[in-house]
Amino acid sequence: MTLLARTVDRALEVLYVPHCAACDVRVPAGQPLCTPCTASLVELGPACPRCAEPLAAPPAVECARCATAGTAWPLEAAIAPWRYGSELGRAIRRLKFGRRPELARELAPLVAPFLSAVVRAGEIDLLVPVPLHWRRLAGRGFNQAQMLAAAARRMAGIEVPIETGSLARVRPTAAQTGLTAKEREQNLKGAFVVPRRRVREVAGRRVLVVDDVITTGATVAAAARALRKAGAAAVIAFAVARAGE
Repeated sequence: MTLLARTVDRALEVLYVPHCAACDVRVPAGQPLCTPCTASLVELGPACPRCAEPLAAPPAVECARCATAGTAWPLEAAIAPWRYGSELGRAIRRLKFGRRPELARELAPLVAPFLSAVVRAGEIDLLVPVPLHWRRLAGRGFNQAQMLAAAARRMAGIEVPIETGSLARVRPTAAQTGLTAKEREQNLKGAFVVPRRRVREVAGRRVLVVDDVITTGATVAAAARALRKAGAAAVIAFAVARAGE
């Protein structure tokens, strides 16, 4: 970070009044949610190590889908610290659909320590936020995955770079809400590519794909397939929250 960037960041910290990301109540600095909203947080708990699907079995046990897929499943692992829903779900929806990009900064304390741990344990070389198609990006004005990754990276002091151009979404896709896991997979087929001029940045490197929410894993898996095709040594997925299927 340059001296100018650090100066601007510190000035914003002084001027900014923190609010709960879910309900806008004022909170102490560094507290992402107010006390009642914090009480609604639920840790993910036991989950499939390859797609993060919540499981009743110990976390070393893969879900049936990943066990069946074997080496065809492109993710080495998938990590999400929280279950999607309740007030955290509300906060993410406000960020994503309410055009509230500043909420990424509020949510960073819920993400930063976990992101840092994954980067270290996974020996990650590159952070790649899941990209939006240019039409959706133009309509929303920002990429929530990129905002969350950048805010958490800055808070955790992670030195691994974020490369927003290493993966592109070249085909617009229908909204995933309401689709089955198979329909989501078909919906995303061929949606991501690594631009030819960026292949060198990806080849031989361990990549962490970052998104806001993992539902079935179809989106991060489609992104991983494109990265693996470009020569990535391994791809791990990370999201703020995991929704139950």
